Amino acid sequence: MSQLIALMVAIFLPAVLSYREFLSLLPNGQNVPDPCNPGTVWEGVGHLVKEGKSKRNAFGKDFHKYGKMWSKELCRKDSDGDGKTNGFELGDPDCTWTPGSLPKGPSLSHPGICEPLESEQCKTVNSWLNCNIAANYEMGQFCPHINNKTITRDLRLSPTLVPEKETTYYCQLFDLRLTSDHHMVATQPLITTKLVVHHVLLFGCNPRESLENVTRSPYLCDMVPHTHCNSLIGAWTIGSPGECAHPEMGFRIGPNGYKTVALQVHWNNAHLNSSITDNSGLRIYLTSALRKHDAGMLVIGQNFLQIDPAQDGDDSDLEFSSSCPERCTQVMIYKPIYITSAVNHMHYLGKGQNITIYKNNTLLKVVTDQENYKYDDPLIYNFQNPIQVNPGDELRTTCIFRRTFSPSPVCWGDATSDEMCFGFITYFPLLTKLSHPWCTSHRSIPSCDRHLPGLKTTPIEGCNWWEFRNSSHPNTQRMFQGVYRECFTKGHNLTCTDRCKKAVSPIVNHPCFKGHIGSYMLEKFRSENELVFNIIDAVVTCSCVNLPYCDRKFPSGELGLRQSQFCNTFALSSLQTSTPGSTSSQLASPSCIIFTCLVLVGFYFKLKPL
Repeated sequence: MSQLIALMVAIFLPAVLSYREFLSLLPNGQNVPDPCNPGTVWEGVGHLVKEGKSKRNAFGKDFHKYGKMWSKELCRKDSDGDGKTNGFELGDPDCTWTPGSLPKGPSLSHPGICEPLESEQCKTVNSWLNCNIAANYEMGQFCPHINNKTITRDLRLSPTLVPEKETTYYCQLFDLRLTSDHHMVATQPLITTKLVVHHVLLFGCNPRESLENVTRSPYLCDMVPHTHCNSLIGAWTIGSPGECAHPEMGFRIGPNGYKTVALQVHWNNAHLNSSITDNSGLRIYLTSALRKHDAGMLVIGQNFLQIDPAQDGDDSDLEFSSSCPERCTQVMIYKPIYITSAVNHMHYLGKGQNITIYKNNTLLKVVTDQENYKYDDPLIYNFQNPIQVNPGDELRTTCIFRRTFSPSPVCWGDATSDEMCFGFITYFPLLTKLSHPWCTSHRSIPSCDRHLPGLKTTPIEGCNWWEFRNSSHPNTQRMFQGVYRECFTKGHNLTCTDRCKKAVSPIVNHPCFKGHIGSYMLEKFRSENELVFNIIDAVVTCSCVNLPYCDRKFPSGELGLRQSQFCNTFALSSLQTSTPGSTSSQLASPSCIIFTCLVLVGFYFKLKPL
């Protein structure tokens, strides 16, 4: 049992000490020197990454061991093994400091990093430390291509109050107003509130589309800032010093390139703090000395994940894969491109990931192969000799996740407590005809099958998916309206009468509600309002269909929580066999009287009230 508890702690609490309130519990906690960069501060004193939000270093482990408080035991311990006590290094040599009081002296050195760094003993102890990644960015040590011909622009959110919720995306558009073309060749993070900033992305906006009516103030957004701003050109995540483009390319900004860009900041407010204001962003480096090629970025990955809890002694890793198939790259990658860098992206359960190139099911090239993935310490694969990708090559990515002992599965999602499986590929020359710069999958169904002109009206698994998703299509109107009319006849609670079961039958037996395409449809319905949730919940509940947990999980609650009231036994899932797991989410119930509800249904589906 003790091993089980220890494993649960190791899995669920890797980032607890990253929050700034813990720094006040240490003498000079906010002024611990960074041994890699004299004169600067190592803000995450208990972490392997200076910004915090990562695994603990030796001092962080001891801090946790001694109850996450400053004690004589912790003070007298030499966590990093350099011969100096933690108290001596933090300015409390006599171990008399208490929270709220002034330390006896300044912090002299880092209690979690063995010093001097150049000693043989410390080189062994500090095998995890890489000071080169913290080189002075402005001086061009990180990115040697930055020179005196480069100008900078700081793109920051206007100061914005961070919402009191775990996960939020905020975006802001910027008009760059350059009179001549420039190449963006590097980016540098400008992080104001490290407590909550998860990542910052920069998107180029289609210069052929009008954005005059879009606000230039910060606004709540989704994973893509705007329909016309979907070309990813810059990214920062925890642990990254910034980006540096290959010397032969740059992202074109100006009259013949992107004129407007969209900044996106993802906040992860795990403590639901209501008083945080943030104005983080990116500094972009622009040069008028244009490179040989315009650059682009392509995103691949899997949009459906369900990482089941370990149980009955089975804690084996889970693997998820995604493919951008040959039929899609034949159209999307209409001329050879050359990969200059690639980055794997998962969250804290991520264990390993690779990106590979295949042709006719034969492996051509391994682009990334990361066996020891660390979310807080991203590994950027740079290729001085770029990797060629030809039309018709298949791009695959595979993600491996460790399992937890949580009561419920972990699903794909935006929060760091959820999971992701993406690969970000930077390449040249830019594919100017590519309208959707991503090729992700939902289970086995690639997004390109729904986006490309020659495929987007082709049935998938016997489903005319473009009709089923269309709320104005007569068949969709008729089926959804019928469910609401027959299953909520009393206007208050769902009742699975015979008439209701008959009404849900056309949907649950519809090709678009089965298999992997059915899972995709549920994903699309997930973004709709509570009214649609109630209709889909009636279908799932009264048909007794048994769906996987991550298909049932909606923002409004969990589908089918009341099946036990109406179903003697669970039916075989029309999508996939059930995955164990439960949630405490409360199911949303209709609160309107029957006439009002039917008016809402009629309005939503553009029908007259019944």
